[in-house]
Amino acid sequence: MKTLKLILLLFFLGIFCNTNSQEKQRDLETLDIKLPSIVKIIGTSTLHDWESDVEKTDAALTFTDNTKTKIETLNVVVDVYSIKSGKKTMDRLTYKALKAEEYPTINFVFKNAKVITQDENFLNLELNGDLTIAGVTKNVTVITKVNKKGNDVHLTGKHKLKMTTYGITPPKALLGTIKTGDEITIDFSLKF
Repeated sequence: MKTLKLILLLFFLGIFCNTNSQEKQRDLETLDIKLPSIVKIIGTSTLHDWESDVEKTDAALTFTDNTKTKIETLNVVVDVYSIKSGKKTMDRLTYKALKAEEYPTINFVFKNAKVITQDENFLNLELNGDLTIAGVTKNVTVITKVNKKGNDVHLTGKHKLKMTTYGITPPKALLGTIKTGDEITIDFSLKF
């Protein structure tokens, strides 16, 4: 009889725990990146300003509530070999500078967010997280606008950084007569 009571107790406890975890799962909403999302890398050189498009970006965004105002997780992965300028020599120098063979991805991992301003359709946030480029990880804060329209969420922003901060030597061409500037801007528009 004691064994039967123990089995019934464990059975009902298991159902209760499973129900609670299902309810918690429903509160989290994960969105994956949708096309057309746009990521550009913009820089300067002694010859002219330049721009490269990122053709392959994977990202996942999870909210802690159904109103899509509190971010639980945000992970962004950029395929280094998908960075294209339209010029083969520049692309080759980019991959070499980013140590693409050893570190084929650039990663951003969200840590926390601070709301700057908010209304019913927009959030302006300071997103804080770890950005890893060429094997070097630095904590960054990125000002991001979150636009919520129905089930879609749109993250836009720009972030300036110096290549040398990540141990990257700015690329040179033609025996060093053409040099890229150290500072670049990452301009992003991610749709989930």
